[in-house]
Amino acid sequence: MKFDIVLIDDHSLVLEGLKTLLRDIADVNSVCTVTNGTELLNLIKSHTFHIYITDLELPDIDGFELIRNIKENDPQAKIVVCTMHEEIWIVNKLKHPNINAVVFKSSGTEALREAVRAVMLDENYYCQRYQQLYKEKSRTEDETELPDMLPTSRELDVLKAIAQGMNTHEISRHLFISENTVEWHRKNLMLKFAARNATDLVIKALTKGYLTIPL
Repeated sequence: MKFDIVLIDDHSLVLEGLKTLLRDIADVNSVCTVTNGTELLNLIKSHTFHIYITDLELPDIDGFELIRNIKENDPQAKIVVCTMHEEIWIVNKLKHPNINAVVFKSSGTEALREAVRAVMLDENYYCQRYQQLYKEKSRTEDETELPDMLPTSRELDVLKAIAQGMNTHEISRHLFISENTVEWHRKNLMLKFAARNATDLVIKALTKGYLTIPL
């Protein structure tokens, strides 16, 4: 059987490198690339792929939502997540029946090749780094607050900006980061503080001591 693969990542250089890498794998028929979720969802209206390799941080749609849409469109699709994010809450969410393989970008290109070969054989694959983090999570999951569930320094910068009433565009300009990155940090903060909205986030951050009320 020959496999058709589609790559979803918003970095064109990454896409070209991975495309070249995957073409060398035996039984790969074609490798298509798209730079965002909307482009993919439009593409699969007229094209079918066997394997989807996607990043989680995309400019227009949450990676997990995109995976759900792919599986609704084609329940037989094989999903490989290739991401740089190694936070514990991400590790937890990646252990899902809809996801057939997980490769952290820090693991290198050979891990991705191994993942693709595995899903071609109808097997699951988790890179060594993921397995290590999952084991560490399992050993400490009874703790009330895991280290990786604490906000990072950059997330705290975004949190302070939110508390000052800035919107995504303003935070982007203030911190010199993309709006997509701001939204990623905002999403992490909402999950880490179990907040329903921005107001709830600020209140919980104040309660936990991550924000202070100026005198």
